[in-house]
Amino acid sequence: MATRISGVENVPHIIGTGDNRVLLVLPDVYNNVGSSLGVVKLVGDPPAGVPSTTVGRAVAEGLVRKIKVSYIAANGKRKTSELIVAVDKSMQARAALIGATFRNFKIKTAYYPTHIQLG
Repeated sequence: MATRISGVENVPHIIGTGDNRVLLVLPDVYNNVGSSLGVVKLVGDPPAGVPSTTVGRAVAEGLVRKIKVSYIAANGKRKTSELIVAVDKSMQARAALIGATFRNFKIKTAYYPTHIQLG
């Protein structure tokens, strides 16, 4: 799930720009990649007129998308993490994330997860 990472504190973030901004409580791991994803850590009081919601509702309303990144961890194994990206940044987010640093590891790939239902 995008809102729980063990050992990391959850803090409020502003996602999106203009009228599509929303306030979500996310893990504090967006320091290096937040600008590429349209995610800004909230400092102080929330701005007026920005609604607070959950990740599931924001995805269902089309305000944010989930993106997965993979990286090589310290033990040499490939790990994946799911991040949140603002819809207006989703077109360039994949290219901007590759090579960026996430939790002190270099991101190798970024992709949008899809579900295929057969039958």
